[in-house]
Amino acid sequence: MEKEKIDSQSSLTRKIVQTSLFIGLAIAVRSFSTMIYFLGAPGMRISFSGIFAKMPALLFGPLYGGIATGITDVIGFLLKPEGPFIPFLTLTAILGGVITGYLWRALKGKDTVRLQKVLWLIFILIGAIGLFNFLTIRFFPVSSVALLIRKAGKYEGFLTLGLVAASVAGLILLIIDFAVRKKFPQSAINKYYIKILLSYGISGLTVTILNTWILIFYFPALQKIGFVLYLIPRLVEEIFMMVIQSYIAAFLFAVYERVVRRS
Repeated sequence: MEKEKIDSQSSLTRKIVQTSLFIGLAIAVRSFSTMIYFLGAPGMRISFSGIFAKMPALLFGPLYGGIATGITDVIGFLLKPEGPFIPFLTLTAILGGVITGYLWRALKGKDTVRLQKVLWLIFILIGAIGLFNFLTIRFFPVSSVALLIRKAGKYEGFLTLGLVAASVAGLILLIIDFAVRKKFPQSAINKYYIKILLSYGISGLTVTILNTWILIFYFPALQKIGFVLYLIPRLVEEIFMMVIQSYIAAFLFAVYERVVRRS
């Protein structure tokens, strides 16, 4: 009984210490982030801090994931404020960490090959939509679809070649993943990438959609753009980042499993 209590305390201490380490890494990386503004309001952040902020969700579950993403958001704002502090954005950051943890629990035992097929279909669909928009504007400039796309103004490119580029980036990484899987079938990263991509991606897209509503509410100037036209470039950026972040996270997770967890 005493031994179980000591083991439990030791496990809790280890989780807290390692979560703190990932929070520190996330905050350090966040300090190098770039904020893109729309009409003077925060538009979207280019940052790789999510790799480390969400790692506790994979390792220790939703609770630690929510704590890590929430603390990272608050301390990151204090160290590098970009616009006013909006508490609801911190809540969605916490939600993102919690969702990542629950998704990972649900996906980690699933068949990787089947998940990979689903991602192939998703990225092909994204590319097809972008290509359709591009061809519509080029060959049917007065059509209702083309006129709607052109309302995005200088962000029109995100709806056309931006979606195509996001699709290509995703497909390239899937091809790389397939090649690595073929060349090194026993590589540990093969077990994790697709599952982490879905865990990071679905939570990231959910947070992006919620944050878009919140930012439009707090910054009335964004209402001139409209929800959909403001959301689409943010979604494209999120897709880009989640594809890259997930691959790095899968590598780090494999290293952690081999070096830290077995020690």
